[in-house]
Amino acid sequence: MITVGIGRYAVHLEAYNIGNDRLVIITGGEEAHIGSASLAEAGQEVRTISKKGHKDHVVSEKVASFIYDKIEKDTLVVCGIHIDHATPEEIGLLVENAQQCVAIYLKEKQ
Repeated sequence: MITVGIGRYAVHLEAYNIGNDRLVIITGGEEAHIGSASLAEAGQEVRTISKKGHKDHVVSEKVASFIYDKIEKDTLVVCGIHIDHATPEEIGLLVENAQQCVAIYLKEKQ
């Protein structure tokens, strides 16, 4: 597991090889959950499902596309990061921490 940030700003990334595909799970904040899932695959636009009222797709869509572009493997990103009454600055920090997790993951894969 890769973790960036501390306390309520910690974001965690776990990744699994499923055959030739990749499953990436990103959670964090005060409560881990499943907020969205985004699939990036060859020749397709990223497809996303999201729980009503959740904004986790902002991270999962960007991350799925980014990882696919780097490793060229079909990639499903499940994301659930939550902080009660998060400010725009807190959301920005969580998104940045998620992006740093992805950068570390991709660096370890090379």
